[in-house]
Amino acid sequence: MEAMDPATLRQLREQSGLRLDKEGRFWHRGGLVEHARTLAALHQGIHRAADGRWATRIGKDWAYLDVEDAALWLRLIEPSGASLRGQLASGEWVEIDPATLAAGADDALYARVAGERARLTRDAQLSLGEHLSEDGQHFLLQLGPRRFRIGEDTGPEPVHPGSKGR
Repeated sequence: MEAMDPATLRQLREQSGLRLDKEGRFWHRGGLVEHARTLAALHQGIHRAADGRWATRIGKDWAYLDVEDAALWLRLIEPSGASLRGQLASGEWVEIDPATLAAGADDALYARVAGERARLTRDAQLSLGEHLSEDGQHFLLQLGPRRFRIGEDTGPEPVHPGSKGR
């Protein structure tokens, strides 16, 4: 099979039609992606392209991804003593610094995962319910003897500073 010329390949990557909505659902050219293995592969392939934009990889191929809110999703959160661990939609388990929790629009919670903004699914948020409280001004997360103030989410970060792209 012949290699595709760079201009055609770049155009296919730019016009992939892949979108990740603010509820964590994948769409392709306007149609909801529902096949479980396809969804798993799309989540597992999420990464930053060289120009700082979000992309997803399946095998050796990759394409840009239009992300409405967060590219990374935490579907499970497990408090463990004074720390948290979470499972990403990709299936990977990660350590989460509780000090990075932030509340955003529509009462969504976010955390930092390897420096990137990750949104908690509703189930993940509910699993923290018994550890959350309010002091009149701020929401707090209580883990063992430690209390962490829930910060304020600053919104999506489509491209890393200093990178090219939109």
